[in-house]
Amino acid sequence: MRKINLLLIVSLFIATLSCKKDEEPTKKELLCGKNWILTAETVSPAINFNGILITDLYSQLDDCTKDDISIFNTNGTYTFEEGATKCDVNDPQVWDSGTWVFNSDETILVLTSPGNGTVNAEIIELTSSKIVVSQESTIEGIKYTITDTYQKK
Repeated sequence: MRKINLLLIVSLFIATLSCKKDEEPTKKELLCGKNWILTAETVSPAINFNGILITDLYSQLDDCTKDDISIFNTNGTYTFEEGATKCDVNDPQVWDSGTWVFNSDETILVLTSPGNGTVNAEIIELTSSKIVVSQESTIEGIKYTITDTYQKK
């Protein structure tokens, strides 16, 4: 009887090990095929904006900019598009486009645009509904870190 119980336990243990777990989505699958909307933008250290030091850049954006859409395609292209409201009715619907890739360990999102050059954004968080990236920029000798948060629309 003990041999049967032991055999049953060992068999169940082996079966559990051999069952394949559901595969986690790749970073490409998490990024692509969605409309992303900017929901937060911060800068550190604080930057002088019209005589006031601020860290919340998002609060300074016009509403017509806050509804813009970022789309990443599986073929390695992206578009940044106007949302439901345009700041100027004559603005093109697609205001930037280019190519994107991950660096070799998928920690940096590299965007290349003919009009804007190359931007490297460090991936802080990437889920099926949220992206958080940061990039550094030096202005007048001061290194700033800008962090953007996007939500799936």
